Amino acid sequence: MNSRTAYIILFAGMLALASCTSGRKFTTNYYKEHELALQGIRRDFKVLYEQHPFSLEFRDKEFKQIGLEILTDSIRYIYSFHTDESNLTDTLRKYHFNEKKINQLINEMRVTHCTWITNLDYYENRDKKQLVFISIRHKDLESSRKVEYFTLAFFDNPQLFDDKKRLLDKADRKKKSLRSINGEIFYKLTDRVCYAFTGHFR
Repeated sequence: MNSRTAYIILFAGMLALASCTSGRKFTTNYYKEHELALQGIRRDFKVLYEQHPFSLEFRDKEFKQIGLEILTDSIRYIYSFHTDESNLTDTLRKYHFNEKKINQLINEMRVTHCTWITNLDYYENRDKKQLVFISIRHKDLESSRKVEYFTLAFFDNPQLFDDKKRLLDKADRKKKSLRSINGEIFYKLTDRVCYAFTGHFR
């Protein structure tokens, strides 16, 4: 191995270590600072979702363009709005949403840089359950390689994790198989909240 190759390998390793350290620091700082707000968003969303299933996203970095997915028994309706447009209110009224609570949720998401919130189905021992899935776009992640979003999964019940704090599949306790969410491996923040860094928000 020549000195040039050794230097490239060393430099790549230093970049990876810096990225990993930066990611851990961001995770600790961000969640500690916003935990109460994020838990509030989760609770508000779950209440609203039980009244009428939906997903909500911000489509731009300025947090002005909203995407609203409204779920019915057979059809998924997808709408796009600017936050100042009156047709957002018209659509919420059409589908009998609580306008005040939805607008409150939108404002809470904007403050905490949340770009996407939805419910995801998963199974434990053949029992269907749901988790709240939140994606966050933050300026401190823009310099990281291929990392744009800090993604959180909120479970209703305590989860299992391995010695590296990776989320495990409860249905396979003996083999300790990892559970992926949308193809990503998630890591422990609390016994009910885990995270991943991804290049996509869904």
